[in-house]
Amino acid sequence: MRRIALLLLFALSRSGPLGNGEAVAEPVRLFPKTVPAVSFLGEAQGKSGLTEEEAIRRIKELTEAQIQNAYRSGLRPAQRDAHAKQHGCVRADFTVLASLPSAMRQGVFAEAHTFHAWIRFSNAVGTDDQAGLARGMAIKLLGVPGRKILPDQADATTQDFLLVNYPVFNVRTAADYVDFLTKSDAGQLPLFFRAHPESERITAAIAAQPVGNPLLQRYYSMTPYALGNSKVKYSAKPVSCTTGETLHDEGGGVRSSEPDYLRAAMRARLADGASCFSFMVQRQTDPAKMPIDDSTVLWSEELAPFVTVASITIPPQRFDSPEQQAFCENLSYTPWHALPVHQPLGTINRIRRVVYDATSSLRHRLNGVPRREPSGDEHFPGSPSW
Repeated sequence: MRRIALLLLFALSRSGPLGNGEAVAEPVRLFPKTVPAVSFLGEAQGKSGLTEEEAIRRIKELTEAQIQNAYRSGLRPAQRDAHAKQHGCVRADFTVLASLPSAMRQGVFAEAHTFHAWIRFSNAVGTDDQAGLARGMAIKLLGVPGRKILPDQADATTQDFLLVNYPVFNVRTAADYVDFLTKSDAGQLPLFFRAHPESERITAAIAAQPVGNPLLQRYYSMTPYALGNSKVKYSAKPVSCTTGETLHDEGGGVRSSEPDYLRAAMRARLADGASCFSFMVQRQTDPAKMPIDDSTVLWSEELAPFVTVASITIPPQRFDSPEQQAFCENLSYTPWHALPVHQPLGTINRIRRVVYDATSSLRHRLNGVPRREPSGDEHFPGSPSW
């Protein structure tokens, strides 16, 4: 991933700001002579000669090799292949609202209830916050009854939601993902972008977003999920804890030269008071315009507005003690750690099921640390308890 990060930084250094979280109308060309992308999923998948199952197996091999190679080169502990740079894991309360529409009263949203949660904020690539590309918000709810999808975690009492600060993913198919990883490893990422201009445009837009504080970014699931009989996407937007007014990352225009400035910004904000988010659901209303298997397509909020289903409150706290950072490093998050009513959907999520499980198992094994879910009984210096 370090090589990928450097290639992305080189490629994206030529692009300008594209707005704060809004999709741009015209592609931003990072490299000359970009060729048209393939229009249809089936054709794109077929050009590589790989079935989706074969492509997913190859992605798993490539990502495992990245972790193993970094470990052999001396990187300790073995880290995630993506979102390895954590700003911290914070304690939070996730409160499901009463009187939701009947279609949304499913799974963890079935009734008004407050779940405790561990929320991990991260950078997608690299170790320097100035070059983190996408920023992540991974939510792990505690005390969630019911059997989960993954067999080896079926009896766990936790539920994960994974979000990133951009509404669409930058790769369309499993075959495209293989091509992306292969060319990245070979130092030929510009060639991938020449053949996939939409991936280039989305990657540039993600990288151009100013980020001053992870607690003031809006996050999106990017990929779709079931919610009972509905198909949905999720989003979390920062709001005032007192008025509910939407907040914006006004500090994102001036990036600090410090490599850990985002952790410092979180630390300062949570020293002074709480941070809050509205957790929202967007239901698919037009399958043609809101596809399941192409996560590069934006689901229009005009066609399907997001509806708030829960509030997230992150109380004042210290979260960056060495003990709590180590705890955070050892946590695993996957969209497939979920109740069946929240089953992940689409190509990218099918990739995630295999790859996330394999890479989590690998890094825990290399680090000699058991993989286990948190209980909520954890105690750390300066951190509040539930």
